[in-house]
Amino acid sequence: MRTSLMLLFVFTALLGCKSSKMAIDDTHPIHALVSSKNFAFTAKSANPMVTQSLNAVANSGLIAPGSTISRIDLSGNNSYLKVFGDSVSANLPYYGERQFGGGYGSASGVEFKGEPDNYLQEFDTDKQKYTISFQITDKSDRYTILMDVYPSQSSTVYVTMANRNAIQYDGSIKVNKDED
Repeated sequence: MRTSLMLLFVFTALLGCKSSKMAIDDTHPIHALVSSKNFAFTAKSANPMVTQSLNAVANSGLIAPGSTISRIDLSGNNSYLKVFGDSVSANLPYYGERQFGGGYGSASGVEFKGEPDNYLQEFDTDKQKYTISFQITDKSDRYTILMDVYPSQSSTVYVTMANRNAIQYDGSIKVNKDED
């Protein structure tokens, strides 16, 4: 009887425990930053899709110290994605495989500048994050961008392309002070 009572107590205690999630209110600075459409994402790491070819590169010793083939450190790199009004621009390094042939003069990284198609930003109250998505075409590729922005201003950018494997970047956003 005593064991049954103890198990009932433990079970009740476990059911009563739940994680608490702090909801941000409408005055949180992240809302003003994203709504302004004037911010810059700075990449701190790149997370390419790991393939057999990238494993061969890693095995040859060509990966920089402090990096792995699935997470490449971009510290000291000027890697960015900027949103300014109705325009966007990016200069992010690309690590991965090209699926279709590229011509001479094709961008080696994720590089674009112009007005995006289907720009959408929305706040998910359950997950407490902004999701920003858009597509943009440059002379060598069509990019689909999905960006998650958290109240801490950390951010993840997912890039899918028509001619290359997808890649993910981790970093943070802040007010864009550059005039593009």
